[in-house]
Amino acid sequence: MSHPQLQDALEQLMVRAPSALFKRARRLYLDKYPLDGRDCSSALRLFVAEERVEEWVEPDPEAEPFGKITVVTIRPTRLSLVHWQQNEAASEQMCSDYLQNTWGLDHSCFEALSDPWFRNGGHQQQAPSPEGLIWTRRTAFTAENDATDPNQQALGAK
Repeated sequence: MSHPQLQDALEQLMVRAPSALFKRARRLYLDKYPLDGRDCSSALRLFVAEERVEEWVEPDPEAEPFGKITVVTIRPTRLSLVHWQQNEAASEQMCSDYLQNTWGLDHSCFEALSDPWFRNGGHQQQAPSPEGLIWTRRTAFTAENDATDPNQQALGAK
């Protein structure tokens, strides 16, 4: 990952964000809190505008035969640069300095949108997220054998 500050900020944001299972609550959280942190007072802020969530289950080689691991990966697909509480875009130089110095991002990838950020939060520009920006969580659990699965019992009772 060539954007370590961005990766660290994503990690911190994801730890506090609601689970992807709760789509509405999660979207509200991501619209409210920038990657800059909860106590950010900067004129420019960077938000996760869109994300792709993937989840799967794989065997846990350390807890066979019933051990499993749930893997959740979240990849931000679009980022939004917001000129906080301002209707106009920040100057090109201000945006460029903020993105380069804070996140190591190139301002030329960002395009202005006509709609303000969430709840009129300010002028926004969006860009694709850099490749490799990803958050992954692995959670081990134990699955019961198929004979104790109520769905399997119902099938076997026919």
